[in-house]
Amino acid sequence: MTRQTVPSIMSPRRHNRRFMPVVLAALAIPGWAHATMARTLPTAAPPAAAPDMLGSTCTAVHGQMGLRVSLMFGMYRPHGKKITKQEWNDFLRDTVTPRFPAGLSVFQADGQWQDRETGRVGHEPSHIIWIVTPQIPDLSDRIAAIRQAYTTRFQQQSVGLSITAGCSSF
Repeated sequence: MTRQTVPSIMSPRRHNRRFMPVVLAALAIPGWAHATMARTLPTAAPPAAAPDMLGSTCTAVHGQMGLRVSLMFGMYRPHGKKITKQEWNDFLRDTVTPRFPAGLSVFQADGQWQDRETGRVGHEPSHIIWIVTPQIPDLSDRIAAIRQAYTTRFQQQSVGLSITAGCSSF
């Protein structure tokens, strides 16, 4: 088994230029720059095989290439006060749903994070919002508005974000 670099999401062999504005916009979103776009993984397949397999599989299931946006929200304020179920539901209804009315999923999770000020590792209940979306021109603005609203309203240091390209079929 050899180590090869998987083509990045920005590779012209993998995606056409439609994805470039989304990728560049995602890189401009605070807190996302720490994520790498290309990884070194052990693989026996040639680098071009993965995109071809994904494309043909996506076509076979009548899917469309798009993005999966995962937003991670801590449910405690800085001094331990819990964000209530009503406060969360209001935020979801008033801030998130209007920006992604076509649909999303919400998962409850147990979060772990490192406090930027103290360096301590903390644990708290969290919610993950999972949005599957085609490339849309104002995606970065929608995501940034959600993150900013949450950090301001609930005194959070950040809202986690992960964006992955892939295939979806509904």
